[in-house]
Amino acid sequence: MAETRLRKNFAVFDCDAHVNDPLEIWEKYVEPDYRDLVRQSYWNYPGYAILNGRQTVAGGHEIPGETITINGITIGGPGVGKRVQRRIMRSRLTREQREYLDHRGAYDPGARLRELDVMGIDQVLVIPTMLVHHFPFIENADGAWAFARAYNNWAYDWCAAAPDRLYPAALIPIQNPEYAVQEVRRVARRGFRVVLVRPIDANGHYPNRIFPTRERMAEPHGNLHRMFKTIEEQGLVLGMHTFPAPIGIDRGYQWSPGELVERTALGTGRLVVSSTMSFIFEAMTWLSQVLLSGFLDLYPRLKMAIFESNAAWLPELLDHCDVMFKLYKNERNYPARRLPSEAFSAQCMISFESDELAVYRDWERFQKVGIWASDVYHHDSSDAWAALRFMQEAEVPAAAAAMLLGENARRFYGIDGRLYVSEQHEIERPAWFPREDEEFARWWEKEADPRGSLAAAK
Repeated sequence: MAETRLRKNFAVFDCDAHVNDPLEIWEKYVEPDYRDLVRQSYWNYPGYAILNGRQTVAGGHEIPGETITINGITIGGPGVGKRVQRRIMRSRLTREQREYLDHRGAYDPGARLRELDVMGIDQVLVIPTMLVHHFPFIENADGAWAFARAYNNWAYDWCAAAPDRLYPAALIPIQNPEYAVQEVRRVARRGFRVVLVRPIDANGHYPNRIFPTRERMAEPHGNLHRMFKTIEEQGLVLGMHTFPAPIGIDRGYQWSPGELVERTALGTGRLVVSSTMSFIFEAMTWLSQVLLSGFLDLYPRLKMAIFESNAAWLPELLDHCDVMFKLYKNERNYPARRLPSEAFSAQCMISFESDELAVYRDWERFQKVGIWASDVYHHDSSDAWAALRFMQEAEVPAAAAAMLLGENARRFYGIDGRLYVSEQHEIERPAWFPREDEEFARWWEKEADPRGSLAAAK
């Protein structure tokens, strides 16, 4: 049975949504004098990408005309929630049907605006996809800087199609702190509100190395203090965006805490996918170090957002860090004046996704620090209408829902709200597309409980 269409009277801001790194970034935006250098650092081709001039990695794009699978980076668009996706994955699809599910809004800003309207999203922060995964592993600092300029210039132009709705986030080349400082200043002049860093030990440049040892003082890439200070001075938000552990990238040691999940399966013949916990582990590890080290007291005006890692774990982590903060107060090398929970509340936000019921049940604790994320167009994405429906079922007050779905993010980023969508749209679909009717509900009941269905069949 179809659900009643929803309405809203406030602007929704999507704090973490993606583009699928269009090939024109490499083809048109890399500066001519740096093309060879970027080609040896990270270059995306149809069907694959080359990292550091030697290693083939996923680029996010299929080879034209040879698509045989659904692209998980672009499937989760308007009206294609997790249950519908499951039904689609259980179906045999033609090439035309797969192309239909490859949402154009992941590449084209005009299509993105139309899809925002359907998803109930008024404004959005645009974040790359496979670049979040691979960019930190570029070894050549000059190549990383050149590519960061190319991506940031492309993102600026892409979002200029609707500057009151589309807002770009910038890549920062932490491979060299001086390059990072210059790029932070450049994107700030262009009006960017967020700079992105992935919180992992890629190439030995773990992004909170702000307390250099005596040995690191002489290292050109060891001290990131000036980068963080510049982000603070420019009034930008430091966006810590997590991702699955680096599968298929040459490494001699562990880079992401998410790799621990995969390592538990070694020798068992079973694969435990790193994304099971990688997003959360990366965020928890980074945040614990930040809060217990006194990092935020060094930069009292720095704003930090945790992306892509869900949020239900946050209250327990803050409570635990408060206990540890008091227990080991005489063992810190650097002074910290505030409890971790106090520092987080004053300077941080965390993204949550539509179906995080634990966030809604604890809405009083999240109402000033939570920012909603659609995570489109990925396979676990959802739209604003789904989030609003879940909030209503959890009896989240309307004022708190408006804060969680838009007001907090806009306040954090310094953006004026614009309401473009007030009513849920009905989407016209081809006959083959799954419809959530009574037959679908019966199918989902069996799909969600395969053991029970098997027992009933016996």
